[in-house]
Formats: sequence, structure tokens, C-alpha cells
Amino acid sequence: MTATEPFLGNMRRFIRDFRLIDRGEKIILAVSGGLDSMVLLDALDDLKRDSQLTLSVAHFNHQLRGIESDRDEALLRSVALARGLECYVERANTRAAAEAQKLSVEECARNLRYAFFEKLRSSLGYQKIATAHHADDNAETILFNLFRGAGVHGLSGIPVRRNDQSIIRPLLFATRKQIEGYAAERKVSYREDASNAEREYTRNFLRHDVIPLIRENINPNLIGTLSRTAELFDQLEEYLNEQARNIMPGLLVRGSEGSIILDLTAFRAQPVFLREHVLLHTAREFTAKEIDFATVKSMIRVADGETGTSCSIAKDAVFCRNRDQLIFMRNNRVTPFQHPIELRRRYQFDRFGFGSSASAQAPLSADPNVEYVDADTMAPECLLRNWKEGDWFIPLGMQEKKKLSDFFIDEKIPLFQKMAIPILVSNGEIVWICGMRLDERHKITPKTVRILKLEYTPRYAHVE
Repeated sequence: MTATEPFLGNMRRFIRDFRLIDRGEKIILAVSGGLDSMVLLDALDDLKRDSQLTLSVAHFNHQLRGIESDRDEALLRSVALARGLECYVERANTRAAAEAQKLSVEECARNLRYAFFEKLRSSLGYQKIATAHHADDNAETILFNLFRGAGVHGLSGIPVRRNDQSIIRPLLFATRKQIEGYAAERKVSYREDASNAEREYTRNFLRHDVIPLIRENINPNLIGTLSRTAELFDQLEEYLNEQARNIMPGLLVRGSEGSIILDLTAFRAQPVFLREHVLLHTAREFTAKEIDFATVKSMIRVADGETGTSCSIAKDAVFCRNRDQLIFMRNNRVTPFQHPIELRRRYQFDRFGFGSSASAQAPLSADPNVEYVDADTMAPECLLRNWKEGDWFIPLGMQEKKKLSDFFIDEKIPLFQKMAIPILVSNGEIVWICGMRLDERHKITPKTVRILKLEYTPRYAHVE
């Protein structure tokens, strides 16, 4: 029996067992030109007749290796043409894009090619994107995550399916040695990437140094052992995800695209291991990004910390504790603003609304976003702006002035939040830190003749 027959048989069973491909589906093959992806192309092209599949080849030229990158692309085009497959190619200067986006070259390259594959899948009406990850890749991923510090998700390895089932890994059953045997027997053409041999890349160090040592001295079947371990962790993660989904209705105070708010008391009532998974699961859903174990630990410290404590969970998202709530919120950079306004009018700005109107009385209000002031202490035209270094006011009930920076620290307001809080200014004096504190000089007194009602409408209800 040749190496090809059991390989294709194992691939059929793997696809069937994990229900990776349905009969008649259209599949994008993500092909780099290297050994693994060229074997994926050859094997699925062999199996397509039985399952009536439509295959197309997609290649992203990262332009990282000069003429070598162009030769990878040329090989792909010629092989696709010879097999009668559509071939789609996109190019980008990945180093320039990485620098512009302040990402590592590896992360930027991955983002670029997966965005291209998904755009192609969606525009062509295809169901799946097949990538060439195999069992050795899985082992490297598990060890990498283990040494770096990972939770259940990291130790479950590379998922067989990803992104709501649209990305599949039909070669995850096969070792690199089996792939090499298949390629040799089928005379599969492929290109070698010299960077795969460079030790400065962590994964290459694992591949060429760590894994061979473990195989030689501890476990010759390391790849198989790690694959089985990953399956167990994957099942455990599925269970924890289900538990997290079940308890979320009891934890959720409010949820939207801009924020997710959890009840801290209900959260603390959960077992410790489930608390960590709730935060991991929610952060992943909120950011649409992978969250590492170190970030989860930071979130736990925030949940156990004082009000106002926060941590970053992604470039555009933060997690913070605000009194009895845990908040996931967007960390959109606040552009300094300065809005001239007239009294007794209403305004709607990008991040908040503001209005003022005459009032016959000044009832006590529990709403921090409503305040009443002595109208005769106000200029007809005022200013709404954000906090500036050196700002001070006299907090209601006090006689001494206080710096806003100290006030925000005392109130445990994190930096990203205080920059978004509007400050009402009249005649150069701070009148109101909107939603927080009135200035003593503008309060209602027995001598007040005219009363002005101020109303602030924050974009997100949790900005308090």
C-alpha cells in the first residue's frame, strides 16, 4: 500500500468525523506555496470529485522575501492553472503596513491574509476557507501557550473549526512526517521558506530544538500525546463556555456594541474557575480577539480591586470596576473638544447631549446628570470642554479650591474616562463637572432669584 491511500483515507474520516465539509460546498484553499498548503491543495483536489466540491486557490503575497515571494506566487498560479482552478492573489507591503499599524510583522501579515480570505469567501459566495495547519503545528501551539502561560483555551491548541465554522483545518490529523511522505510519493511541487529554519523565531526554536529533545528523552509520540491532550482541553472549554452562557443572564446588567456591564455581586458568587472563564469568554466576544491568560489575570485583579481600577484588554477596549459593576467598554481615543453654547438651548454632540432651561424651583434630584444653578452667576454664553491640566474648582459644600486632577483621583475615575467628561465653564470658572459635582459658587441660595436647570446626557449610561 502506498503512503497516499491511508493519508487520503484518514483525511476523509477526519473531515467526516468533525463535519468539516458538506457535499457540494465551495471552498477557498489558503495556499502559501509551502509544503503543507501544497499538500492540502493536492489532497482536496483529489477528494473533490467524490464530494462534488468547488475549489479555488487564494494566495497573499506579503512581499517580505523579495523575489522569493514572487516565485511563491508564480508557483501557485501555474499549479492552479494546470489543475483548472481559479486562483486569486492579493499583494501588500506588509512591513510598511505593520509599521503604520504599530503591529509586529507576523501579526500584521496574519491579519492581512485572513481579511483577504474572508473578503474573497464572502464576495464569491463560498462556504469555507481551508488552511493547512497540521498536528505538528498544533503541538507547537500548545507548548508555546503552555510556556507563555495559558488557560484552558490556549491548551486546547488549534481549533479544527474557527470563526463560526467558516475556517477549517482538514490536515490537523496529520503529522509533518506523514505530509512529507505524501508529498514525496505524489511528487507535489512546493517552495521552501528559508525563515522556517531561523532559530530567532520562537516557534522555529520549539520545532527544531525543544520538540526533538522531548521526543528523544521523554516521549517519542509527543505529537500524538499533545493532540489527545488538546482534544480533552477542547472538550473542557466547550463545557466551560456552556456554563458561562448559562449564568450570563444572571450577571448581565446591560449590553450593547459599546459596552457590557456585569453585576459584581452576582459575579463574585460564582466559583473562582468559572469567574475567570466568564471574563475570558466575555472579553473574547466583546473584542472579537484572542485574550491571553495574563489579561484574564489582570481582569481578575480589577474585579477584586477598588472602584475605578481598570486594565486594557485590547487596543480599543478596556475593563474596569465601577462601584458594584464590572464594565467592558470601548477605549476610543477622545479628541479634545470645546463647544461654545448658549443657555436655555439643547445641544447634541458626538459623545453626549446637553441642555439648559429656566426652572421655577430646584427640587432635590437623585439623578447625577441633572443639576440646578443660580442663573445670575452664569454668562449668557458658556463653554463645554474636556478636562485640562491645571483646572480647579470649589466642590459643592467646600470653601477651598481643588484641582480637578485630584478630584478625579479621589473619585477613582480612570484616565480614559475623565477625558470624556464634559466640563461646563462660564466666565472662565468651572460651573459643573457634568454628572459629578457642582461648583460651590453657582449653587442655589436663599438670595437666588432665577434658577437654571442643567441636563447632561452621556452617550453610555455607565460613564458616571
